[in-house]
Formats: sequence, structure tokens, C-alpha cells
Amino acid sequence: MLDMTNYLALTKVFLKNLKMSKSNNKKARRMFTFLLIFTFLFIIVPFLLISSLFVYDTTIQLMDINYESIGLQIMCYLVSVFTFVFTFPVILNELYFSDDIEKLIPLPVKPVELAFAKFTACFIVENLVQILLIFVSILSYIFALRLKVTNILLALIQIVTLPIIPMIYSAIICLIIMHFAKYIKNKELIKRFSSVFVVGLFFFFFFAVSAFKDFNFELYLENFANGDHRFLTIMNYIFPQINLFIDTLTNQNVLSLIIYILITLVFILIFLGLAKFSYLDSVIGMSAKDTSVHQRSSKLLKKLKEHSTFKAYVLKEFKVLIRTPSFFINCIIINILWPIFAYTIYKVGPMNYSISKMHEFVVTGDSSFKIKLLLLVTGISILLPAMNSIAATSFSREGKHFSFIKYIPVGYKTQWLSKLFISFIITFAGINIYTTIFYIMIGLPISNIIVFYLISFLAVSSVCIMGVYIDSIQPKLIWDDENNALRENYNTFIAMGIALLIFGITCGGGYYYLYDKLHMTIGYISFVIILCLLFTTILFSLFSIVNGTRNIRDQEEA
Repeated sequence: MLDMTNYLALTKVFLKNLKMSKSNNKKARRMFTFLLIFTFLFIIVPFLLISSLFVYDTTIQLMDINYESIGLQIMCYLVSVFTFVFTFPVILNELYFSDDIEKLIPLPVKPVELAFAKFTACFIVENLVQILLIFVSILSYIFALRLKVTNILLALIQIVTLPIIPMIYSAIICLIIMHFAKYIKNKELIKRFSSVFVVGLFFFFFFAVSAFKDFNFELYLENFANGDHRFLTIMNYIFPQINLFIDTLTNQNVLSLIIYILITLVFILIFLGLAKFSYLDSVIGMSAKDTSVHQRSSKLLKKLKEHSTFKAYVLKEFKVLIRTPSFFINCIIINILWPIFAYTIYKVGPMNYSISKMHEFVVTGDSSFKIKLLLLVTGISILLPAMNSIAATSFSREGKHFSFIKYIPVGYKTQWLSKLFISFIITFAGINIYTTIFYIMIGLPISNIIVFYLISFLAVSSVCIMGVYIDSIQPKLIWDDENNALRENYNTFIAMGIALLIFGITCGGGYYYLYDKLHMTIGYISFVIILCLLFTTILFSLFSIVNGTRNIRDQEEA
């Protein structure tokens, strides 16, 4: 079915397309490497430590009742679900919407080889963190049970390949959807449909979380020990490879390893069979010209108006973000849907207060509630501009059109400020539209609201300035479709790491030191946070003024 030479060659090419472009400036490269290592220590390492501690503690607690593998199983299920949900848009884009498809189809390669090579490239690129997470969870599991470290050797193949089946689920759904979508013959419409599908996944997550109002992990473990295994039974049917993996790891069962390999191969063969049957027809069906493009272009030309240089560039950035499905999903939609995540924490957290109860706290002047609200607003205002990656991909989004920046008669400073402004305004509006409604609902005094606005303004400004500056050091300019401008873009990763550090200093320090230790009032805590954020804003602004435009000027075109 597959010519391995073609398959491996294609996979190698697709992997190269996903790599970050490098700056020719040695100083910029050194700065980028330093920031990358720094961010790895502040994002990946703490996340891995927390996950490994969860597995270790759960294993120790359940060892006496012979359910010691539950913690590792739950971690593997979470990784599998995460992989399924978040790789769906990636696989859909890579299989059907990347710019290289129309050039590759006429070549003497089978469509199934093309599809599988793209799937493999996605698997290699997207699963490094998941594999690391599984590995540290296994180490915690082995140390808790005092197993031999050599147990890992037999299960090594499974550790690396565990995310394959959830990714194949995503790929199969993509193939089925696109088999019927080919009749639409409108690539832009199908891209928008994929955006709607991703939004639907988020809303499904929202409604699913509502069912966890009274969820208690200790109670769940107690019910499990009493024979309630419904959750694991369902998950074992969906992801049959996980039980086999744990049996191989724990008991060094060679038979489980063989069955695991066979099941994985069956899933791969199902994907290859579907790809052979439907992939070529779907791609060719989508390549038909969209007759509405010319009509839309004519209408747009008639509506053109003259604007100032700054306003025109801001509008250009806004339209690119809104009209490009990949940018809309990854950069814009989180500013609309972030309350879902906040609601998730609210539902499963220990302080599940009603609106009327929070209003009562405000009326009675409960300082503890107001301080927690202050830190919550501060935290959201720091993390959201890093998570939405608008600022941290400001120049990466230009890609092969980077020459547009260098040769149009618009100064670098104007372009820089335009990119900064659009990232700030989208994020600040996305935060404060929702928070303002919330402030009104709980009856928060206007003096507190003004302080919260000021803190949000400074937090969003500092993180956006930092994000634009980081992307100027080494933007990812070599990509064949918009999704690849965001995937494997370490600038977003670095911005998130620095934002987490600022978050830890302001929110963690504000609560555990200023409030819990020194017992400061909300006024003093607000003043200290404002000073910290003002300092970071000035610091990042100075970096941008001194080095920002020089980074762009020295950057080679894609």
C-alpha cells in the first residue's frame, strides 16, 4: 500500500516546513536561546512536576486496595483526550488546507502516502509535551511501587506511540467530514465550518463541566473502591491501548505489548484504508474555483476608503486576524471564550459562590473577597494576552509577505505600534467587556472598578509589548499555511513563560506575602501591584524602543 521511500521523503519535507526560521543576528539568536531555556524552566518543568506528584500520590493512596494504577490511567486518559481535541484542527488543516497540496497531488506519489506522511509529521511535532508528560508520570508510578526501572524498557515503544490512536480518531473524523464537504467546493466556507466545529468543542466542554458541580476526587476514588468502575470501563473501550500499556509496564507482560502493537496497527490500517478511499476525491473536490471570490473582490474595491497610515495598518491587521480561520481560532476566539475556562475553575473550585452571595460580600465590605477578585482580574489580564498569541506572532503572521513590511513607505515604528495596538485593544476589550458586566452584577463600587481597569490596562500593555518584542527577535517566517505560522512557534511559548513569571510575582506574591503574611489592605496591595506592572511596562518598552525596530530591519525576508 505504501512506498516507504516516498513516505519517508515526504515526512522529512513536512517536518522541515514546521521548523522555526533562524535570525542571522548572533546577538538575537543568543537572546532567543536564553529566553527559550528560561521559559522551559517556568512552563514545562513545573507542569511536569505537578503531574508526576499527582500520579505518585494517587498510586501511594490506592496501593493498599490494589488500585494503584488508577492515577497513571487517569493521566493517560487526560493526555489522550487532550490530544484528540487539540490535534483535530491541526490535522484538518495539514491534510486539506496547506498550500502545498495542489503542488504535491500531480507528483508520482500515492494520495495515501501523502496523507500518512502529513499525519506522521503532525504526530512528531504535536506530541513532544504529551510524551514527556507520560514519561514523568511513569517514573512517579515506578518509584511509588518500587518497580525496576528496567520495566520502562519493555514499554518504551508504547510510551512513544500512546498518542497515535487519539490522533487517528481526529484524522478519521477529518476524512469523513471532508468526504461529504467536497460537494460544497468552497474552501473558505469549509475553513469557516472547521472554525465552528472547534468552537462547538469548546461549548461541549463548557456543558460537560457543568456536570462536575459537585465533583470530588476523593469521593470518586471511594466509589471506585466500592466497585463503581463506569468511567474506566467507558474510557477503556474508547482507548483500549492504555490498559495494555499499563499491564506491560507493571507486569512486564510481553503478550500485552504484542496486542498493543496489533491494535495500533489496526487503527493505522483503518486510517490508511479510508485515506486511500476518500482523500484524493476530497482534495480534488475542494480545488474547484470559488466563483464568489471575484464578486466579493469587486464589492470590496467599491467600498475602499482613504484612512490615515496608522488606522489603515491597524485595520489591515484586524482583518487578517478575523478573516483567516487559523488566526481566528488560535488568536481571537480565546478572547471570546475565556469566561468558559473561568467558569470551569469556578464550578470545580472550593469557592463556588452565587452572584447574590458575592453581592453580599461587596455590600458588607468583605476585604478578603475584594482582594481575591483583584488578584483574579490581575491574573487574567496577565495570562490572556500571552495565551491568545496575537502579540507574540505579530511579525510571524507576515510569513512570505515579510518584504511588505520592509519596502512599503511606512516607518517601522508605525508598523510596530499598529501591531501592538491591535493586540492590546482586542485583549483589553475581550477581558473588560465581561468583567464590567460582572462588576455591575455584584454591585462593585466605582472606585474599585477604576483601580481594576488601571491594573488590567498596565498588565495587558506590558505583556503585549513583551510579546511583540519577542516575535521581532526571531519571527517564524517560513510556513506554507497560516496554521504553521502558529504551530511550533516558540515565541508564544516564551511569552507565556515570562507572563507566568509576572503572574507568580504579582498574584502569588500579592496573596501569600502581602495579604496572608503582612495583612495589607486592598488599597496597599493594589498600589504595589500597579508599581510592579508599571515597572515591567517601562522595562519592556525600553527594550522595544532600543532593539525592536533594529531586530526587524536586520531580519532576512522569508
